[in-house]
Amino acid sequence: MDVKTKIIKMVQKRESDIPTLPVVIDRIISVASDERTTTEELADVISYDQGMSNKLLKLSNSMYYAQKTKVETIKRSISVIGFDEIIGIALGMGILSAVTDKSGLSLDMKALWIHGIGVATVSKELAKRTNPAIASKIFIPALLHDMGKVIFTMYFKEEYMKVRQFAIENKKPLYFAENAIFKLDHSILSALLMKRWNFPQSIMVPCRFHHTPESAPVKFRHQALIINLANYLTQKAGIGHSGNPVPVTIKNAPKKIGVNESVLRLTIDQLKRKENDIKEFFKITTA
Repeated sequence: MDVKTKIIKMVQKRESDIPTLPVVIDRIISVASDERTTTEELADVISYDQGMSNKLLKLSNSMYYAQKTKVETIKRSISVIGFDEIIGIALGMGILSAVTDKSGLSLDMKALWIHGIGVATVSKELAKRTNPAIASKIFIPALLHDMGKVIFTMYFKEEYMKVRQFAIENKKPLYFAENAIFKLDHSILSALLMKRWNFPQSIMVPCRFHHTPESAPVKFRHQALIINLANYLTQKAGIGHSGNPVPVTIKNAPKKIGVNESVLRLTIDQLKRKENDIKEFFKITTA
């Protein structure tokens, strides 16, 4: 049985090795899917998990958010971090906690998560400049865009080492090598996982098309374009590591989302200056 068939069976099978998300994460996904959810309701859900609550309070008091007064409640933490951002961070922490055996992996999980935080940071800034209406919504898919790589490297350790070697030797991006060897890339796998876990379309679709944004449904195309460019800029800035030997973005990506070269240079500089804050973000959320 080839890897693609194994993966699809593993994701679709009810009883499989795919990690089960903590109960609180199921509730958070349900909250994320309902636009009527209030800050109070989200705070109540998060408060059921003391460990997550403590991390989010600590994060909202970190240099990344640079608050002048101490944040002491989950409700205030949500207003500091942002409603959608806090959902994304909680999901990310839940997924990481569900991934237990990290030995012998071909990807550095720490570097991959730092990369995700960098991409989310850049995506939000690019969205503010080009389409403010999606700025709060883009943080989650940007943070989780490489989730498929986690499954590849955990459950297909030897095979994924060959994919990485192919990418390095041929100076090709990982998604190209994945498609060449597995006939399936990490963006498709991310979408399959998100479908299994009942993630809303607003998270799943931009992740699915972050390497092929022009193929995305029109409703989510701008988000996919932004994540594609943010992914490239984060790699150029050297924030974390996605395992990708070659930073790539689609042709004329800046023009397609509405930014010029000076904005790209400024974005990379700002991201480099924020590197220590991003590393603190990582340390708090993975402690």
